[in-house]
Amino acid sequence: MKVLHFTLGPVQGFVAQARRTRDLWSGSFLLSYLSGQAMRAVLEAGGEVVFPEVGTREEPKDPLLAAILNPPSGSRGPEIGSLPNRFKAEVPDGFEPESCRRAILRRWMRIADEVWRRYVEPVAEHGNGTKEIWDRQVKGFWEMSWVLGEDPGDRSDQRWLDLRKNWRTYQPPVEPGDKCALMGSWQELSGYVGAKEGQSQKEFWDKIRERSSELNLGEHERLCAIALIKRLFPEVAGEAIGWRLDATTWPSTPYMAAVPWIEEVYKNPKAKEAAEKYLVMIEEYRLNRVFGEYGTKLPCLRNAGRFAKLDGNLFHTTALENERATQDLLQGLPQERLKTLLEGLREINSEVGHPASPFYALLLMDGDRLGGLLQNKDLDPGDISRALALFTEGVDKIVGEHCGRTVYAGGDDVLALLPLDRALDAAAELRSRFLDSFDEVLGERRPKGEDGGPLRTTISAGLVFANYRTTLRSVMREAHRLLDEVAKEKNGRDSLAVSVLTGSGRTVEWVSGWDSGEEKTITSYLQELSSSFDEQFASRFFYNVRERFGVLTGEGENGHRLIEGLNAKQLLVAEYLKSGEDGARKEEDAEEIIERLLQVCRERKGGEPADEGTLNVAGALLVRFLATKGRGVER
Repeated sequence: MKVLHFTLGPVQGFVAQARRTRDLWSGSFLLSYLSGQAMRAVLEAGGEVVFPEVGTREEPKDPLLAAILNPPSGSRGPEIGSLPNRFKAEVPDGFEPESCRRAILRRWMRIADEVWRRYVEPVAEHGNGTKEIWDRQVKGFWEMSWVLGEDPGDRSDQRWLDLRKNWRTYQPPVEPGDKCALMGSWQELSGYVGAKEGQSQKEFWDKIRERSSELNLGEHERLCAIALIKRLFPEVAGEAIGWRLDATTWPSTPYMAAVPWIEEVYKNPKAKEAAEKYLVMIEEYRLNRVFGEYGTKLPCLRNAGRFAKLDGNLFHTTALENERATQDLLQGLPQERLKTLLEGLREINSEVGHPASPFYALLLMDGDRLGGLLQNKDLDPGDISRALALFTEGVDKIVGEHCGRTVYAGGDDVLALLPLDRALDAAAELRSRFLDSFDEVLGERRPKGEDGGPLRTTISAGLVFANYRTTLRSVMREAHRLLDEVAKEKNGRDSLAVSVLTGSGRTVEWVSGWDSGEEKTITSYLQELSSSFDEQFASRFFYNVRERFGVLTGEGENGHRLIEGLNAKQLLVAEYLKSGEDGARKEEDAEEIIERLLQVCRERKGGEPADEGTLNVAGALLVRFLATKGRGVER
């Protein structure tokens, strides 16, 4: 037997380039599905996938691999990618890694051919070299690398793929012409140049849109072959992969932002009555495709009524006032009727007490130093694989309990969409699940770490609170930056990095180790603090907080380190008491709240106690954002 390490990419170049939430899901699912084809080739050749733990040909444990090996004959199958793009296998002598590559390309071409046959071929003659563009892009997209060799017996094979990447020979082709709206370095399929042949370009895409529907392809979306396959493959999944997929269940970003507000509407009788009036008004106006969120699969809204099935834009006054955002929904609606709709929505807001927040959360998590764990001679790689499989099994349940949707969960990686008010709790529970999974598998067999204590197995996270109008590509880019550069590199791993992202840029960036030094995680302090401040008080208290922190730390001279001799707690307690309107706030209550605030404002590296000589205003600004639910934050 020999050892095979295999990887499929590009990852971020395929998954992260997204305009809709369904693009994130479809990209991650397709990548996972295609990786499963390579695993299938290994299993059918008599090999064994040893990392991650996916089971055998006869008894597959991973649900996606099980469906790949035995498709459920056109009925529903798994919809969450759970197979990583990289794996290790033991293969028999004579095994050809090229068979993994052929298996991936064979299934990829099957999917591409179905999309071509149904949607593109009938209108290709109206394009300018559309078939040539399609073939060039489809056949030249995927990058696959592998290393095959004898097991060295010292775990050094875990570095083979990283070394192989230094030989990288793949170069994406230079694409001419107008570029794809989703994947900006690739040529769009019509082949026309809009500046000179705009009408021909428009007619081509109108014909594609007629076949695919505007629900699948927006009015101004011109896509390359890769992006079009990613967008439309759920429509051909029954024929192409063997079971049906439903892409219509993915909530839009404005809908995700409005979830807590929708729940409040249904809990408030007067708000619910105003919502029913708003719904009747919309139905009377016969607006186009207004029930666009009819099957979002969000557990907290499972039994909600028709109001909760409205397109997410209809819950935000800023969207109704933005003609570009709602042109498909409100096309042809007279101004007086639009004004009436706005009045109806403002009435709901009045009964609830506030408008819907424009912010939702995107969570990205990844285990720390996994390569080092796999090279640790005191750890059985099978134990690591079993612990990760146990973690993955619980991810979707935890995300669902927090009214979110799991985009991807495989190995030590998680990507999920969540409402703003439950994202921190979800991140903390997922982290706890990760730790518990290793504890359950390793138990007393956990080896010692470098510090002489039990070996720590940790996970880091990047959490972005994003305005729903911020492009998903920007949000994904920010999540990867937070995870890789801030939580892991800057803060020493075992950390949570959070930012607030608007269309105009990043307004808050905060990072901390998970543990507070007490029984609570740092997320508990953030949640408790945000619920302690009502919106008006939060605004008053934090109005001058940046200036106050600057005085305490001398920012610009010594970063976030406190000036010696200054009492941060005392000054902030005085500020807290002064900001109260009625003067009834008790000093002992103020001291307790400020102590909790200082917990999230002190710098804390992953796995280390807080540095009490530091003070970072980002913690206070994040608390303010959470307390106000982002309402009032600029776009």
